[in-house]
Amino acid sequence: MIRYALRVTPLIFIVAFLGFSLIRTQIFGKYKKKSNRRRERLLLLFATYALWLAFFLLINNRLLESWGVPLGVDTESSDWQLNLIPFKTIRLFIQHGTPSSIFLNIWGNILIGIPLGFLTPVLFEKMKKPLPLFLTYGLIFFAIESVQYHIGRSADIDDWLLNMGGIVVGYLLSKRQEIFHPKRYRR
Repeated sequence: MIRYALRVTPLIFIVAFLGFSLIRTQIFGKYKKKSNRRRERLLLLFATYALWLAFFLLINNRLLESWGVPLGVDTESSDWQLNLIPFKTIRLFIQHGTPSSIFLNIWGNILIGIPLGFLTPVLFEKMKKPLPLFLTYGLIFFAIESVQYHIGRSADIDDWLLNMGGIVVGYLLSKRQEIFHPKRYRR
C-alpha cells in the first residue's frame, strides 16, 4: 500500500499543481484578492489530497490488486459488493481479518476523512460550522460509495460511517488547533 502511494503521489502532485495553478489564475483569479501565499499553499495541499483521494477511491479493485495494493478481502465474492447493514463489515474484519486488513479497512477509512475535516473549516468560511461540513461530506462520501459500486468496488455503509468519523475527528482537531489562524487562511 505504501509503495503504491509513493509511486502515485508525485504524478498526482504534478497534475494537482498544474491544474490548481491554471484554475486559480485563469478562472478564479478575481477571487484571489484576499488570499496570501500561506493560504494558497494550504489550498494546493488540500487540492492535491482531494485529487489523490479521488484517484485512489475511484479505481477498480482488480486494478488496485494488480498494482500490489492488498485489500484484505476476497473481492470476487458477491456479498462483498453491497453492504447496507451498519457495523457488519467492521465486525467481520475484527473477527476474521489480519492486522494489516484491519488497519487498511477500518483505520484507513477513518484516516481518509481527518485531513478533509481539518482543512475544510480552516480554509472555507462557510464550512466552519459542523452542519454544512457534515452534510457536504456526507453527500460526497455517499456519491463515492455509489460510484464505487458501479465500477466494481464495494459500496459499504461501514466505509461511509468510518469516513464520517474521520471528518468528525478532523473537525474537532481544527477547532482545537491554533497554528492555522482563520484570519490568515479562511475566506
